[in-house]
Amino acid sequence: MICGIDPRSRADEFRWRPFVVAALIGLAAAGWIVQALPGAGFDRDPKIRAYRAKADAFVNEAAPRRNFGRARQLLVDASPTVRTYVRFDVDLTSGDVSHVSLLLYSRSRSRPGYRVQLVSEPWKERAINFVNAPELTPPSVGSGPLRARSWKAVEVTSLAVGEHGVSFALATDSPNGAVFASRETGFHGPRLVVVVETPNDTTRSTTTGTGASPVPPPPP
Repeated sequence: MICGIDPRSRADEFRWRPFVVAALIGLAAAGWIVQALPGAGFDRDPKIRAYRAKADAFVNEAAPRRNFGRARQLLVDASPTVRTYVRFDVDLTSGDVSHVSLLLYSRSRSRPGYRVQLVSEPWKERAINFVNAPELTPPSVGSGPLRARSWKAVEVTSLAVGEHGVSFALATDSPNGAVFASRETGFHGPRLVVVVETPNDTTRSTTTGTGASPVPPPPP
């Protein structure tokens, strides 16, 4: 959706609360302040818009030629090796992009969490498997500990800025692994929040474009 409001967003305002909290945690962790967010309107600055993933899938060393692009969950594990791939259709080449946060809904808890790395090679959601999956590109960003049934915001600005269409790979060194909701679940699917600081504007709002939807503010 371009510069529009997801028609489900108003009806689901209260369901968005955990997502709003996660987004704010990510922004606060990066040292940013979203001014007057609790009182902001849908069509007034500041706005937070989240890009839905255009593709996601995990690959499994134990089933090297099997595709998991239709699965309702995303997995990472160290034994056997399981990695997750997520792609967003978003232009991050603008010099005004100041902050990028990856949001995943964790279904399990994990003390070590996972690491996020940029993927430069193309891949297809319904064709990717462990054999043909792109190699991981350093550097990486760590997520820190994960809580079950909660959103986790991970700062990925250093990886994503300058990309036109961005893909991430998620991996872990933990043999206990972690489980996340995939885009097939709808509301709990992966999101990317992109904050733009426009010249001569002290407020901050996110970019809009294909797949973007607003995050309603929590009630005062």
